[in-house]
This record gives sequence, structure tokens and C-alpha cells, in this order.
Amino acid sequence: MIRRTFLSSCAAAAAGATLWKGTPVLAAAPADKPFSKVKLRMSAPLDWFPGDTPEARIEQAAAWGLPAYEWLGPKGDFDAMRRTSDELGIELSCIVGAGAIAPGGMVNPDDHDKVLRQFKERVALAKRLGCKRLVGLTGNERDDCPREQQTEYVIQCLKRLAPIAEDNDVMLVMEALNPLVDHKGFFMCTTEHTMEIVKAVDSPNVKMLFDIYHQQITEGNVIRNLGRNIRNIAHFHVADNPGRKEPGSGELNYTNIFKAIGKTRYKGFVALECGHSTGNYEDTLRATLACLEPA
Repeated sequence: MIRRTFLSSCAAAAAGATLWKGTPVLAAAPADKPFSKVKLRMSAPLDWFPGDTPEARIEQAAAWGLPAYEWLGPKGDFDAMRRTSDELGIELSCIVGAGAIAPGGMVNPDDHDKVLRQFKERVALAKRLGCKRLVGLTGNERDDCPREQQTEYVIQCLKRLAPIAEDNDVMLVMEALNPLVDHKGFFMCTTEHTMEIVKAVDSPNVKMLFDIYHQQITEGNVIRNLGRNIRNIAHFHVADNPGRKEPGSGELNYTNIFKAIGKTRYKGFVALECGHSTGNYEDTLRATLACLEPA
């Protein structure tokens, strides 16, 4: 249920899963592993890649030179996935961690025990898969409580989750979502509000997931906001706007955005979370490469 609630709100991830379901033949990856030659540590959704098993798809992602793949709701033989990842030197960059895009959750103290149990289960899965980052979601805004009080409830919840993240050496990355197009009513939307919450929690293991697509819609000023707050950003999601397709398909200047992230000396992952304007994941990867600086 947790995965279904989250992914039903993520059209790009669902589209990627549908597009490549049942692909019978493995596509040939470039021989030169192009993503191994770029400055940023890029990640791409595992569902993009063809293959009959997650392990086969992991091999395809590694063949492109990607240091990581993203799968918010992993399924399959987790031990086999971990073995394949370790053998190929590729990581799982992020999975769903705590909360949901739904009423209740972190904004409601009555739900905090449930969120705590959820996070413990997801941390155990993350460690099994060698994943260091888990997405946190506040839940939807309540209409029966002031925003200031809801913010305090979120902080209280995260202060309970932070020691679990610290003890297990994982990062809880809180994602702000846009309320204008995709997630009407979601509580935590702006970089400023996210930073207020993260700083109040005051844990090295609770940071922001900066989704460039969402923040462009909500507030713009992408380069300024990520640069000012990079110390409290531990994961990026990438899609262009409008359309939530690959870099270069919309109004965002991803050449300059990727360059700005690189200048901060950010060491985390920059994960593609987008659809394909051509219907072809290979074109999407090549379009992304065209925006990236060499290492």
C-alpha cells in the first residue's frame, strides 16, 4: 500500500514502468559507458531498462556507466539484486522511506507511531539493498489546524525518525512537491519551508530531496535556491517543465543547472525522474548527457 500510494502520485515513474514492461530484447548500451565520464553522479529509474529480471536491468544501467539506479518501490529477489549491484559497482540511489502523498502522516501526531514503524521497515530494506537514501513525505495539508502547528508536528515526527537514520547510517531526504500542477493540497512545497523544518530537526541524517521539476513550478529560482541550501540537500530529482520529460524538452536550462550543482561540489546522486518525449529511454539518456560537463 505504501508503494502504491506514493507511485500513484508519480506519473513519470509509472510511465517508465509501463513503457518497458515486457520488452523481449536487450538494447545495446554504448561501449564507452558515457555516464562514467561526467562530473555528476547520475542515476536513472531501473524501470527504464529492458530485461526480464531486476538483475538484468541493473546490468543494463551499469553498462551505460551509471553509478546508480533509482527504484522507489523495489520488488524482486533483494539478495540477488544486492549481489548484482555490488559486483557491478552500481548503487540503488533512493527508495520510499516515510510518509505518503495523502491525508495524515507527519502532519498528524496521531499517525506518528505508524510513520515510525513504516520507516523502520524501510530502513531495514534499504540496508539489505545497500541504499543510503530514503524519501520522506509530510502528507497533505490539514484544514483543521494552523500551518504553524502542522509544521511543528512534522518536526516532532522527524525528531523521532532522525535517531533511527543516524543509528543505521542512512539519510532521510524530505521532498517538497508542487501543489499547482501535480499534488494539490500537499503540505511541504517550498525550499524555504523545507529548510525551516530540516534546520529545526537539526540532524545530519535528515536533509532535503530537491526535485528540480517541482521547485521550478512552485517557486522558480532553481539555481539560486539549490546553491544557497546545498549543505542541506542530499538528493536531486530531475525532469523538465512543462511535461515532466527529459532535460532539454522544456523551459529549464539543464546545462546551467547541472553546472551549478557541480560548482557546489555536491557528492550525492542526481536522479532522473522523468518521462521520454520520444518514447525512447536511450534518447532521454543521450539528451541528459548533452547537458552534462565532463568529469
